[in-house]
Amino acid sequence: MVGHALTVGDVGGSLLAFATAGLVIVLLLFGLALAVGTAQDALVEAIRARGPQAKHWGGAILVLVGVWFLILAIWADAFADVFEV
Repeated sequence: MVGHALTVGDVGGSLLAFATAGLVIVLLLFGLALAVGTAQDALVEAIRARGPQAKHWGGAILVLVGVWFLILAIWADAFADVFEV
């Protein structure tokens, strides 16, 4: 009798259940889109606020890499003896 229970009811109840499910899905997706948009704006503002600091650290890292390459170029023979290639 389980199969019979699924067919019991009127068309109005079915339409109400369908409309309710549709409304819930629309509201959930709208809320999700609103949350993602708000989080995206907050993330962009945080990145913009830290932009100068990131540029400063990026420049320092580039200087250190450049110094390391100079050291490797100047003492290439000494490094070749230590690290055989």
